[in-house]
Amino acid sequence: MDSTSFLTVTCVNWDIKSLLLFITIFILTIDCIKNHRPASFPPGPWALPVVGNIFSLDHKKTHESMTKLAKKYGEVYSLRMGQEWYVILNGFDVLKEALVNQGDSLADRPPLPLVVDLNNGLGIGFTNGQMWKQQRRFTLSTLRHFGLGKKSLESIILDEFTHCLINVQSYEGKPFNPHLIINNAVSNIICSLVFGHRFEYDDEKFKQLIGCFEKGLQTQASIWGLLYNSFPRLMRCLPGPHQTFLDIFNEAKEFIREEIEKHKQNWDPSDQRDYIDCYLNEIQMGKKQTGNTFDEENLVACVLDLFVAGSETTSTTLRWALLYMAKYPEIQGKITHSKIYEWATNAFTGGFLIGSNKTLMNKVVFFFHYKIRILYCANADMKGFKMFTCWLIVHIYNANTAVLY
Repeated sequence: MDSTSFLTVTCVNWDIKSLLLFITIFILTIDCIKNHRPASFPPGPWALPVVGNIFSLDHKKTHESMTKLAKKYGEVYSLRMGQEWYVILNGFDVLKEALVNQGDSLADRPPLPLVVDLNNGLGIGFTNGQMWKQQRRFTLSTLRHFGLGKKSLESIILDEFTHCLINVQSYEGKPFNPHLIINNAVSNIICSLVFGHRFEYDDEKFKQLIGCFEKGLQTQASIWGLLYNSFPRLMRCLPGPHQTFLDIFNEAKEFIREEIEKHKQNWDPSDQRDYIDCYLNEIQMGKKQTGNTFDEENLVACVLDLFVAGSETTSTTLRWALLYMAKYPEIQGKITHSKIYEWATNAFTGGFLIGSNKTLMNKVVFFFHYKIRILYCANADMKGFKMFTCWLIVHIYNANTAVLY
């Protein structure tokens, strides 16, 4: 009797092992058949089953990993992230061909699960079609109305930089971290356009808003964000830092909703003070129009996109500029000599605006262009490498393939 029971248990154990082995082999076989590199795709490193090339990259130095792959596989190569294939573009000529000659093919953005779960398909940054066209057209025209790309915005920038300078001078020559100061200054300029007012640097709610953007972008750019976008159904059920992403940005959205409520209390259609006022007016005008995409939830999503797109990228570029000048004093000497100090002082006192001294402006602009060209400085919080994702719809590749450049 005992020997019979033993044989039964042994057979059951072997049946379970055989079943698990069969399932594993079946999944790997299906994955290899379904997700093999298409024949028309550019070359690239061999991808692991199921996960692809996710763990083939150094996510602390993503830009260096991708640069090494470009040297090995060429300026155009492909990677597999989970179940999705990406085409990577490197080099000036390749980017010019893609963005200039085939710019219309790269106009759309992929529905990244992490962003879709946050904005429910609303906003400007990751929408497509009619919604993207309406929101983009309205946002550009409204921001231009309030000075974007015009000299009228210079007074707002100079006023904010005055507050920034006062904050820097308060350290009286002692070492300090310029991270928060620059973040606050850049975000306040966006606040002036969107909310119609700026915040003091010690304002607790403002500091909380800036902190939300920073923490959220760090999570989105981490390996957890990549895994979430690659395996959304699985990652939604698993614990980890990615679970805090939605909570972090929901705090920022609540802050934006509070500002919208304040605007609604004293809103006057004949006196539109900022972006939110103009958007509220657009909501009222478009209520009876078919195909209208303007509502309060979309307003929240658009404001969030404006902050994410404008604050972190600009402030990080400025911080890299400070670091670069500190590392190379000879460059600092050419950029920050006494004439620029005199020029800036005159600007603060109303002597003339920023664009009036073209020679000095050209030096500063050349410095930033050169710095950006040689450094991956779009966003240090995103591990030094900013990835713009969009759809590539050309016949040499499969339709709807995401592109990183």
